Amino acid sequence: MASLNDVSTEDLRQVLAEVEGKKPTQRVMATINYLEEDEATLEDVAERYGYAAGWLSRWLDRLERLADEPFEEVVYDEHHSGRPSELFDQQHDKFVEALHESPEEVGYDAPAWSVPLARHYLAEEFDVEYCERHVRRLMSEAGLSWKTTRPEFDKSDERAQEAWQDGFKKRDNLDDEYTILTIDQTRQVLSTLIYAWFPEGERPSLPVTGAWDSIKLLGAVSDAGETFFLPCTENFNSDTTIRLLDALQTEFGEKICVVLDNAWYFTANAVQEFVEDTLIELCYLPRGSPELNPAEECWRQLDQELGNRLFDTLDDLRDAALSGLNRIEVPDVFTYLCP
Repeated sequence: MASLNDVSTEDLRQVLAEVEGKKPTQRVMATINYLEEDEATLEDVAERYGYAAGWLSRWLDRLERLADEPFEEVVYDEHHSGRPSELFDQQHDKFVEALHESPEEVGYDAPAWSVPLARHYLAEEFDVEYCERHVRRLMSEAGLSWKTTRPEFDKSDERAQEAWQDGFKKRDNLDDEYTILTIDQTRQVLSTLIYAWFPEGERPSLPVTGAWDSIKLLGAVSDAGETFFLPCTENFNSDTTIRLLDALQTEFGEKICVVLDNAWYFTANAVQEFVEDTLIELCYLPRGSPELNPAEECWRQLDQELGNRLFDTLDDLRDAALSGLNRIEVPDVFTYLCP
C-alpha cells in the first residue's frame, strides 16, 4: 500500500473544508484518521465509516498514484471527459433559471441552493445524473458562487426602528387586558455546525448530513415571560399563521397584541381577513429588524442546544428541539420592543 509520505494532514484539513458529498468527505476524514493515529489499522479506520479495509486501501493507493494532481480533483469520483451533456438546451436554460430563484420557488424547503440540492433537482426534474463536481461546474457557469449571506438587519433603518418603538410605547388602542406576544419562525435541519470552543491547534471534525429535511417551528414570547411553540409539518404559509393565532388566543385569551415580522405568510390577505372579526391586534416590526424581536433570542439559544449534533431522524430532532426549548432563558419582551 502507498506510504503517503508527501501527504500533509494540514492540507487534508483545508480540503475537508471545501469538499462536498458523503463519499469525498469520508475519504478525506478517513485519510486524516489513518495518518494521525499511529496504531490505527486499515480495518479500524474503514469500519468507522461502514466499509471494509479494502475500501480505504484502494482510496489511499489512488491518492498516492495521483499525488501530482490537485487533491480537490482526486477526491471526487473520476469523471470521464468527452461525455456529452444529458441536458437539452431548453432543460439547461430551465436549470439556470431555477438556480437564480429561491429553491422554495421550485418546491424545496431550503433557503439557498447547494450542490447536493441542485444535483437532486436535476435528477428529479430531468432524470439526469451528474457527479457533484460536474454540478458545481454547472452552477459556476450559471453565475453562482460560494459566499456567505449577510444578516438582514444590516440593512435596517435605525430611524424607522426608533419611530416604531416610540409608537409602540404609547399603544393608545390597547387596554390593560391585552397580552403582548412576539412571534417568529425557525427551521432546524438534521445537522448544523456552529461555533464552539475547542483546544488551540486542533480542528475537530463532527458528523453532518447533506440532507435538507427539516422541522419547522412557530414560537411566541409573552410580556409575562411565558412561551408557546407550535411544530409545523408543512412549509410556513397563511394557514399555519392562522392556526398559530387561534392557538395563541386559546392559550392567552382573546385579547392579544401580536408583534411579528413582515414574512409573506404573516402579512397575507387570509391572515388579515381572519383577524378582522377578532380581538387580535397585529403589530408589524420595521422591515429588516430581527434584533427587535425577543423570539429570535429563543432560536439563538435553541441553535446552541442543537448545534454540532447529528440527529438520525426528524422525530429525534423534534424531540430534542422541544426539550431544549423547555430549558431556554426566556427573554424580556420590553427590553427588545421599548428599551
